[in-house]
Amino acid sequence: MKIAGCTNAGLERLRVRLPRRDGRGAELTLQALPLGFSRRLRGLGVVPPVAPLKVARDAQGKPLRHADGLAVVSADEQEPGFRAALEEYHQRVSVLAIVEALKGDPNVVFETVLGSPPDWCAYADGVFAEMERAGWTAGDLAWLCGEVCRLSHLGEQTLAESERLFFPEGDGWATS
Repeated sequence: MKIAGCTNAGLERLRVRLPRRDGRGAELTLQALPLGFSRRLRGLGVVPPVAPLKVARDAQGKPLRHADGLAVVSADEQEPGFRAALEEYHQRVSVLAIVEALKGDPNVVFETVLGSPPDWCAYADGVFAEMERAGWTAGDLAWLCGEVCRLSHLGEQTLAESERLFFPEGDGWATS
């Protein structure tokens, strides 16, 4: 693709410094996420969990039924196992977005390697553990994800939705 006779010179980059009170946070070079990043993750098996179904009940606890006699069911998005799996999914997406954004920084090397056959969920979990060992905080992860979203021109609405899903109610924080 050419625009005004010029081809794309590559993904936009930004130099950031992890916020630290003493001002000595690590300097990182981020690059924008490529078009199709989310689709690529799904193709690699990083997919959101599906909420289990529950039978809808009336005030007396009896199952509600459709006109044909079948029970009415709905997604149980409050089920603890589903909520844990959803949080894990969002954590993996956040980590993989940061890994992708840091590809252009020659100073950042992850010790975690992708196995054979590749298991991207295990890889994301390994990189997350690496970040924990390096002393990163939940705030570091959220802040860096915010920077990657802004650099990638993902709207504030998208960022706010990602934060809402990544952090349980009451545990989120503003990125702006």
